[in-house]
Amino acid sequence: MTTYATIEVLPVTAVIGAEVRGADLTRPLSERQRDEVRQALLRHHVLFFRDSELTEEQQFAFATQFAPPMLAGPGGNAGAMGAMGAPDAPAGAARAPAPSPFVTLRDTPESPPKADHWHSDVPFAKEPPDFAVLCMLATPEVGGDTLWVNMHAVYDRLSPTMQEVLAGLDLMVGIGAPVKVGYAGREGGEEAYQRMLAETPPARHPLVRIHPETGRPSLSYAGSEFTRGIAGMHPGESEAILAYLRTRLDDPNCQVRWRWRQHDVVMWDERCTDHRAMSDHYPAFRSIRRCLVGQGAPVGPRASAGV
Repeated sequence: MTTYATIEVLPVTAVIGAEVRGADLTRPLSERQRDEVRQALLRHHVLFFRDSELTEEQQFAFATQFAPPMLAGPGGNAGAMGAMGAPDAPAGAARAPAPSPFVTLRDTPESPPKADHWHSDVPFAKEPPDFAVLCMLATPEVGGDTLWVNMHAVYDRLSPTMQEVLAGLDLMVGIGAPVKVGYAGREGGEEAYQRMLAETPPARHPLVRIHPETGRPSLSYAGSEFTRGIAGMHPGESEAILAYLRTRLDDPNCQVRWRWRQHDVVMWDERCTDHRAMSDHYPAFRSIRRCLVGQGAPVGPRASAGV
């Protein structure tokens, strides 16, 4: 067991997720405490901080202690939205925000939940984000939990033969249906979606990704709705492999499920996890604010080994 001097780290499961106590996120962390939070994140992949009401400025300050911000908006590297749906806009207004580190998502009777599928954020970027920091602004009375899956653990449970088969494969990952749904029904939404589609060609990412800090392999984007297929394969061949891999994400032994309280803060490693937000609270109100920090092009095992 890892010991910490400035924080208390309580694992939620043996495979993924830990609650962190003793860190005041409203103030800058000391260098030692920041390093211990990062160490805990690399070990547990998802960190939960209870009762941490943060302003936008405080959330930004906390997140950027670990990496530079990944902006969302025209001119921002994350495009005009996050992977979980388009940010809110005034009714009837076209969305044209300045670059921002934040995406705020609100589930309402008129805007149903859109993230009840396994995904990581902004996977269609050539350099996807490293970390996400999310603040829970408003929780439903019941439901609305979020699940994360440890993609290292999913990979580790594959046979050595399957791991070898996947090692040299790349995925084509692009915006599509999940993004289009986020813009549907808004004035200028179709135009904005088509513009984003033209400006964001599909990215090519390795199906097996080597974590840049730990060196551990994991599956990347195999279950994502943004994944269009395996590069160089016929559609039927690609779907046969991806359909099987998607079933592996549903193994509860690789997951953690979090029951939210208002003002919870969660930080997770986008490089080795997927997540999904349950839609069982619909039509109740739910609101979150997320920012992304750090960026890097995924590297596969062969490139990592210099092959």
